[in-house]
Order: sequence, then C-alpha cells, then structure tokens
Amino acid sequence: MGTTLHGSPGVMDGEPQSTDDAVSALVDRYGRAIGSFLLRRGADPCEVEDMKQEIFAALVRRSDVHTIDNIEGYLFRTANNILVDRSRRALRRPVLVTGETFDGIPAAVDEISPERIALGRERYRLFVDTLQEMPERQRTIIVLSRIEEFSGREIALQLGISLSLVEKEMHNGLKFLKARLS
Repeated sequence: MGTTLHGSPGVMDGEPQSTDDAVSALVDRYGRAIGSFLLRRGADPCEVEDMKQEIFAALVRRSDVHTIDNIEGYLFRTANNILVDRSRRALRRPVLVTGETFDGIPAAVDEISPERIALGRERYRLFVDTLQEMPERQRTIIVLSRIEEFSGREIALQLGISLSLVEKEMHNGLKFLKARLS
C-alpha cells in the first residue's frame, strides 16, 4: 500500500501541519529520489532542479493535498508527466545549429544568408499575391483564421455568416493556397 500524506513518517507525525510544512517535508524526503528518477529517464541534468520545483509546486497548488492516498505514487507520476511534457515541447522547438567554439562554448551559426533573405521575400510576395487573387470573403476568413488566430465561431460572428460557410471557405481557400504555393 502507498504512503499517505497524513500518515507519512516524518511528514505529519500525529500533529497537524500546514500544507507548506508538509510539502517541505516531502521535498526533503523525496527530492533526491525524484531527481534520480528524472535523470534515469533522460532529463537534462541542468533542468532537473526546475522540474523538481515544478513537481512540488503542482502539489502545493492542489487544494486537496491532504487527501492524496499515495503521495509517493502521485509525486513520481507527476515527475513522469512533466518529463513527457518537456520532451514534447522540445520536439516542437527548432534545433540551434552551432559552429566553432570559443573557449569551449559553442557559437550560434547565423544561417540568414542573402540568398535566404531573397528567397523569403520572394515567397512572401508570392503568398501576398496569391491572397489578393482570392475572393474577398475567402481571403478575409484565411487572414482571420491563420494570421489573426480567430476561431471559426468568432469569424462566423464577425462576418455574420454560418460556421459551416466559414469552414467551407477555409477549406477552399487553403486548397487554393496549397495549389498555388506548392
């Protein structure tokens, strides 16, 4: 059976404690083990302390912290969830390319060459020209959705049209852009 917050040795010892005192005792008791757990599962050693803080902060934010039946299981499950979340975020971040090092510190490579700038400007011009070729309502819906980040429902309300018409125009507009920009 798991360890409970109210019955954990060294955490409550029969006397009521504040949540902060209880969490502080849990940090003392489980902090190193959680750090080792994260490292064994591939966490960046530079981020382990931040991750541990995030784990215990999640515990403090809970209003029902004293009702958790298996505090050890909760802490390690939270640690695993945070590790998974950070891994997913890392996959979405672009990778920084580094070049030669200066005193052992990698220097970032600026890959913004004149050719890349010219290509970017040309693609932007092509995109704007393609948008201008679209029917006005379709163009407005694409801009509101993809650039202004409005939801379909917000667009429908603003333009005074049905949500299904917004979806249809969005589909046709994206198809048009894909055909022209591919």
